[in-house]
Amino acid sequence: MPETDLPQIPPQPSTASNIFLGSHGLRAGWRLLIFFAIVTLLGACALVFLQPKLLTSLGTDFSAVNVIVQEVISFSIVLIATAIMGKFEQRSLRDYGLPARSFLGKQFWAGALWGFVMLSFIVALMAATHSYSAGGLALSTGNVIKYGILWAIAFLLVGLFEESAFRGYMLYTLNTGMGFWPAAAFTCFLFAGGHIVNPGENWVGVLEIVLIAIFLCLALRRTGNLWFAIGWHMAFDWGESFFYSTPNSGIQATGHMLRAMLMGSKWLSGGSVGPEASVFDVIVTVAGILLLAKLYPDAKYPAVETSRGEALLTAQTLSVVPPTAS
Repeated sequence: MPETDLPQIPPQPSTASNIFLGSHGLRAGWRLLIFFAIVTLLGACALVFLQPKLLTSLGTDFSAVNVIVQEVISFSIVLIATAIMGKFEQRSLRDYGLPARSFLGKQFWAGALWGFVMLSFIVALMAATHSYSAGGLALSTGNVIKYGILWAIAFLLVGLFEESAFRGYMLYTLNTGMGFWPAAAFTCFLFAGGHIVNPGENWVGVLEIVLIAIFLCLALRRTGNLWFAIGWHMAFDWGESFFYSTPNSGIQATGHMLRAMLMGSKWLSGGSVGPEASVFDVIVTVAGILLLAKLYPDAKYPAVETSRGEALLTAQTLSVVPPTAS
């Protein structure tokens, strides 16, 4: 009686494989830990070799030059770490929300318009309730131009750093493990946590930062990349710190344009925190979220795909033995 060929049973992945590998190769949590390790190492090198000399020569005030220097270092660290992980995963910066061709493009300026208009609505409501007064010019005409440009550069770098740090590689990688909105919620709370240490910050301001982070995550989801969010970030901070000359998360900028004053109820003015802790900021941000969702109805953030490098890693580790021919 001839023997019957039995189908080969694919080998089951080991426990170690289950811990480290998933359907997209190395699991998101491990990739994120590697990313954090690279950022920490680069940050330590910058702290040892660069920042002590720079901080000694520049001082510690919240000036445009100080912000530019610090944000160039911070953004460079995140960009290098992202590029290293992209090399490993065979992805480009475009996959993580930073297509180079869109730098200062249409989406960036659309975001900048949204940021400045939203802030202007907040300040207008504060002025209408007598909680904000612009005062007069605090700078000469020449210095208005000088500091206006310097602060625009500074806050462009702030936008590049904070958006790439919280909604770049981190959000993309968490997205592969838990889906977009759970990943976005996690980064929103991290983003708010990073602002708690600012002097003068309070819980209302932190709540508003969470709402702003939700708005920026929605912008990423609906536009497909970070340039809208970077433009919004730049314009909102520029308008707050320089143009309307209010505290920004509790910090007053050096070289602001106006002799502005915040008065009356802290619920309206934001007090020492500035407009970010005003109830008007909450109202305008919620309205911005709803309007953005209506005007940008389609999700364009890239679908999660297994890269060639991750697919190769998965195939090598979890190989399936083909059935024997009869």
